[in-house]
Amino acid sequence: MKKRQYLLPSAALLGTLAVFQWSKHHAPKATDIAQAAKPTQQSTRLINVDRLVEQSLAAKGQLWETVEANGRDRLSKTMIVDANCFREAVSSEIGTELTIAFSKQIPSVKATVTGRKAESDGTVITNLEVAGAPEGQLTIQENAPMGFFLAQLYYQNHPVAYEFKKAEDSLVATRHELSEMICSLIDHQTADVSYMGLPPVDKVRAKQAEDEDKEEDDDDEEEAAGARRKKLIQEAKIGGGGGTNGLSLTIADASITEGNSGSKSLTFTVRLSKADRNRVISARFATANGTAISGSDYTATSGTVSIAAGRTTATLSVSITGDTAIESNENFVVNLSSPVNAVISDSQAIGTIINDDSPPIGVPVFNSLPGATAVALLDMDGQVVSGTQWAGGGTINARGILDTLTNTQLLEICRRTAEDFSPFQINVTTEESVYLAAPTNRRIRCIITPDNEWFGSAGGVAYVNSFTWTGDTPCWVFSDMLSNSARFIAEASTHEIGHTLSLSHDGRLSPSEAYYQGHGSGEVGWAPIMGVGYYKSLVQWSSGEYLSANNTENDLNKITTLNGFGYRTDVVPNTIATTVALTGSTGARSASGILETTGDQDVFSFTTSGGACSFTALGDATSQNIDIVLEILNGSGAVIASANPDTLTDASVSASLAAGTYYLRISGAGRGDILADGYSNYASIGQYTISGNAP
Repeated sequence: MKKRQYLLPSAALLGTLAVFQWSKHHAPKATDIAQAAKPTQQSTRLINVDRLVEQSLAAKGQLWETVEANGRDRLSKTMIVDANCFREAVSSEIGTELTIAFSKQIPSVKATVTGRKAESDGTVITNLEVAGAPEGQLTIQENAPMGFFLAQLYYQNHPVAYEFKKAEDSLVATRHELSEMICSLIDHQTADVSYMGLPPVDKVRAKQAEDEDKEEDDDDEEEAAGARRKKLIQEAKIGGGGGTNGLSLTIADASITEGNSGSKSLTFTVRLSKADRNRVISARFATANGTAISGSDYTATSGTVSIAAGRTTATLSVSITGDTAIESNENFVVNLSSPVNAVISDSQAIGTIINDDSPPIGVPVFNSLPGATAVALLDMDGQVVSGTQWAGGGTINARGILDTLTNTQLLEICRRTAEDFSPFQINVTTEESVYLAAPTNRRIRCIITPDNEWFGSAGGVAYVNSFTWTGDTPCWVFSDMLSNSARFIAEASTHEIGHTLSLSHDGRLSPSEAYYQGHGSGEVGWAPIMGVGYYKSLVQWSSGEYLSANNTENDLNKITTLNGFGYRTDVVPNTIATTVALTGSTGARSASGILETTGDQDVFSFTTSGGACSFTALGDATSQNIDIVLEILNGSGAVIASANPDTLTDASVSASLAAGTYYLRISGAGRGDILADGYSNYASIGQYTISGNAP
């Protein structure tokens, strides 16, 4: 057990050392990051830089390389190396120059021992500088009594790092994507300071999580570009076309307001110059990209449009996808071709998608618990940071996200983050004045910014325990690495604030991974907040109950005992003897509250004249941390009716009741096997509302 607890900080050392070096030398972004549906010129340039770096290292023969553009294709390449290749390095004095020979398949490296220190548990850490082009750094950790060994090698401005671990009597070398190893311990020369990061959103999984798993249609780009420059007109030749009797087809332009979500139909009208009483007139049609891109802005469509005999018009529809992105009006085209019984006089219509989103005037005012001593500031309007441990104490000019996200999205970030912290005595706020009024050791500033280049490719980063530091050291969330999604930004904000409250990452031992992405699907798809919560609906604090968890720390206990604040006061009693009444005496009834602690139950009373009674309990309207159990009890506390749907997190219950007083009890539940696709009720806590009817 002792060894298991040791592995997390040891295995994470390279990640943060590498990220520190990476950010220090202004590393390019890793290629495997979530981007908007339409990559910018800058992001494309950085991806190309990544490829050049990879190719140049491959040419130099540094360990073993590929030229794969996708970071996922560079991961977890392994091979056996000489089990004693590091023996001389760990026994040599500081200043010794030596050559490390890994195997016949991997080129040797020349290195100099630059430092060595012993930890309190007996672990000896040896640091070496690696010579060559490029230069690199090697860290070796060994604790012989515990049977632990880990060596980690990386190069400046190189997106791939290398890890060496013991496997029985052998030593196995594994290549990793650097962005997967972004956290945990870093040596600041004067003291060991730990910080933790979060990977950027995975592009494919992010699209699946938000039901946007559509592919862009790049084949029509050239045609669309031409279409934007000039709308082609085909002049009809009266009497031409063989048997058309002078009939000609046109298609009219159309426009529609985009909307914030879902889809709408944009309708185009195809018109015939005059009716043909005897024949059906038809033509083929197909959409093509303009500034609007199929798969993200609209759905590519093709087919045949037909005008019935005796009629002069027909319509065709294209599905438009709503979003909340702030953007210019966009357009695509619909082209007509292959007419039957007519000629085409106007072959192309322009479809315009009118943007209805606008940037907020300022940051919306939000406070989740006004008056609380502890404060977490969501800083969205930009900040100049200097004199902290970030960037070696240098100045960071971080832009805000007001020009990128709408007011609705900003409020969604606030509400999602506030739900995660709703059981605790902490105010999640957007007001700078509230933050500045809080004690300096009872507050944290979480800066949400698109500017991650000073640090490197990450979804966010924070110093562990920094909530109780003085000196205004912030944590960071990098919106560009999170597809500028309100949902993902909120998950990252909670995660990084969690680090400042002393929490470490939730990963797994087998398979070995620093961040667990969860299990299950639908409403009951579950993930730990301190793992990766981007891709699951139910994201909760954790105590490492899932299979092969590498971290069994009690999140709730650490949050409420190490940071100067605890749980909120439980205002709704948990027994029928001390209950409070639902709002409303007849007809509609309602209530709201918070389940603050594991196993908390809130009990409400209601009186009915008799008849059908029904109630529904919902978690937070924006995001939800509770899997709800809802019960109707009689006067002696016996359960009359109960609901806890297996695949839903909300619950509805009903019963036909005689006249009298009854009770409604709400509690948090777990689901299924916690070692499979289930979870316990450990963190089924948070906000809820109740609505219903009782005569």
